Amino acid sequence: MTTEACVRRPPAGGPVLDGFFLPQLSQAELGGLTWETRSWGGVALRMPVVTPHLTDLLCQRLLQAQADHLADRPVMDIVEALGRVIAKWANPDYLWRRQAEQLLPIMTGYAPEMVRRGLKEYLKTFRRDRLLRFLSQDFENPLVLDGFQPNRAGGRSRAYGPRLATQIFAGNVPGLPVWNLICGLLVKSATLGKSASGEPLFPVLFALSLAEEDPDLATCLAILHWPGGDEDIEQAAFNHSEAVTATGGRKAIESVAGRLPAGMPFVPYGHKMSFAVIGREALALNRYTETARRAARDASQYDQQGCLSPHCLFIERGGAVDPKTFAAALAAEMSRFERSKPRAQLTLEESAGIERIRSSYEFRAYDNKTIELFSSDTGTGWTVIYEEKPERFEPSPLNRLLRVHPVDGINDVERLAAPVRRYLQTAGVACSPERLNDWAQALGRCGVDRICAVGQMPEPAAGWHHDGRGNLTALVRWVDIEGAAEAELEHYDAEWTLPARHNSAGRQP
Repeated sequence: MTTEACVRRPPAGGPVLDGFFLPQLSQAELGGLTWETRSWGGVALRMPVVTPHLTDLLCQRLLQAQADHLADRPVMDIVEALGRVIAKWANPDYLWRRQAEQLLPIMTGYAPEMVRRGLKEYLKTFRRDRLLRFLSQDFENPLVLDGFQPNRAGGRSRAYGPRLATQIFAGNVPGLPVWNLICGLLVKSATLGKSASGEPLFPVLFALSLAEEDPDLATCLAILHWPGGDEDIEQAAFNHSEAVTATGGRKAIESVAGRLPAGMPFVPYGHKMSFAVIGREALALNRYTETARRAARDASQYDQQGCLSPHCLFIERGGAVDPKTFAAALAAEMSRFERSKPRAQLTLEESAGIERIRSSYEFRAYDNKTIELFSSDTGTGWTVIYEEKPERFEPSPLNRLLRVHPVDGINDVERLAAPVRRYLQTAGVACSPERLNDWAQALGRCGVDRICAVGQMPEPAAGWHHDGRGNLTALVRWVDIEGAAEAELEHYDAEWTLPARHNSAGRQP
């Protein structure tokens, strides 16, 4: 069967783009694959039909590429190459950036301006200087990735990344797979990447840009899409891999974890929730509208789909404006954001879910002054629920639905967040500098692993301990040469083990 015969009919209009990155295969090998064409909002992508045999072949080629081009390459050389790639993405006229900015809004439904600004800000995280922060955050001496270096115990240590990692990407926020790809390369790991059903294109575009700058490095990446949970394909991938990472929901993470070979290192990034705490200082008359604007942006960016987006705001009583007034200001800013960057279209089920919640609160607010509902005039574009006495931390259904709860202090936050502590990730804060440390102590006890300013929640700093782990150290294994062993090996110094030399008089010197 010819390749053309295997291609499903693409959607009418527009070119069919490659939705894969497989530099390990020759044109003849690519021509021998079975292909399908799928559409995301009218953007047609050509993809190979993945089989266990193809997966097995790719893994073997990736392992060879890692040995040839990555294993012995100095880590700083890798940083320089990645830095040059990111510098290209900073150019608004860069081909792959223009393609991403044009196509991702169509594929995801996100507002074009939100995608443009979001990608620009996100990719800054991987500039050359930021990559050095990644390394320094996880390694006291990044040269441990190149060879054995002195350690505090008196010996020497080296960190080895997996020769090959299977990485299962998320697609809820454009650009996220770049984090996984770059972390893999920094620890000298080849990656077999499974693109997400939600947005499979961006990791391919990024890999293409890497291939332009450094073809050898790019041969250590393979990106393709297969149905999630396909046991035969994933078993073939896992059999060759030395580590697996997966980003996704609880069921997907548990499914992958349950099928890994015994002892396989696994780095899961499951579903997490975030929130923000607004202190009375941020409710000053000359501050509260700005605070509301920042909080609205945190909740609206990528329609609240990221784990970094707040599900609710805790507002401290005692400020110049009361929490309900702040909620009204927040609603105004949510409306303003919606006008400039409309939310993506929802499914009927998603819309119905928001409508059910709105109806519930409208009914309760009828004779209850402690509850108030603010919402978009038409549709379900945004929703702010003010509730003074919540029974518990209630997760948002996302898509710009935000709850606001007044509190008397950080201790109230600790109490309300306690039931969901295992799912918490980021806490945005807006308070005086003098109170930051005490708040951070309480939030750390709550279970959060990232504390940032309100207005910066969607943009984690380079080197952030993602889900409380080192991004790079989570992937490596350590090899130690004990100091005592080095001292003991002096006993076998070649000079002392040679046959004794004698002078002309037959005496030892």
